[in-house]
Amino acid sequence: MICSYGCGQEAKFKFKNNKVCCSRFSCQCSYIKTKNCEKNLGHKVLDITKEKIRKKITNTKRSIDTIEKISKAKKGSIPWNKGKVGAQVAWNKGKVGVQVAWNKGKENCFSKETTSKMRESRKKENLSINTLLKMKISHQIRIEKIKIKYPFFSKIEEMRYNPEKENEIQVHCKNHDCPNSKEKSGWFTPTRGQLFERIRQLEKEFGNEGSYFYCSVKCKNTCPVYRLQNDPYKKEKKLYTEEEYQTFRKFVLERDNYICQFCGEKATEVHHERPQKLEPFFALDLDYALSCCKDCHYKYGHKNECSTGNLALKIC
Repeated sequence: MICSYGCGQEAKFKFKNNKVCCSRFSCQCSYIKTKNCEKNLGHKVLDITKEKIRKKITNTKRSIDTIEKISKAKKGSIPWNKGKVGAQVAWNKGKVGVQVAWNKGKENCFSKETTSKMRESRKKENLSINTLLKMKISHQIRIEKIKIKYPFFSKIEEMRYNPEKENEIQVHCKNHDCPNSKEKSGWFTPTRGQLFERIRQLEKEFGNEGSYFYCSVKCKNTCPVYRLQNDPYKKEKKLYTEEEYQTFRKFVLERDNYICQFCGEKATEVHHERPQKLEPFFALDLDYALSCCKDCHYKYGHKNECSTGNLALKIC
């Protein structure tokens, strides 16, 4: 079968209109390509008037004369990426330190007219001292605002203003051995990121009550709460085997018909009213065990004072 578009070559593809072609698309046929090229040669580039230019760049503040000057200046110039193939290299790759301004040490970069215009525009943009102070106060983080917006965070974490610097929020370090901790009545100034990350962990539903305030990396690494590095019950042997615990767990779930005792949904976990770490003798006691779902186990069983972090630090 010969191509039905006039090239005279063997047809390889069939279209929905029952026509056959030598290539996948009709526009890729050699005869159609030459035909289209002949059509385009007769067209002339239309002269763009000043009004059309003005419509295209209504958002810009440049005048028509300046636009024409820029277009004339750019005629004949080679584009920066001509001949470059693949991923482009960043202009500052391999450069270390503060970058020098392009016009540093150069004199008369701009004409006198442009420099005078720039000065006038800067004078207009200058704001008064009162407005700048108002803007500064509005962007500052205030304890009063935090207490209204984040009540749960303000209950757990103590805050105060720095007596030496105005409107600077200070908090306690979590490490009990640190001089900036609550135990030693110390304070330090956290970063903006530390403050909002701690708020996020306490206030949001997906938070895990982490991201404690630490004044330094040393305090973080030596703190026993951080990743529970100093768990006093870690090396102690359990008073029961894994098989005994699994049979106990199965019995409790079957006793409660796999129903959560807090919310009534399907139960998947067993909660100990007497914590296993503090009182291991009651770990397999049925009277102090109840079935619950995963959310309720964390919400009612292992949160705030009964969290694993607090329980790991208590020795009876």
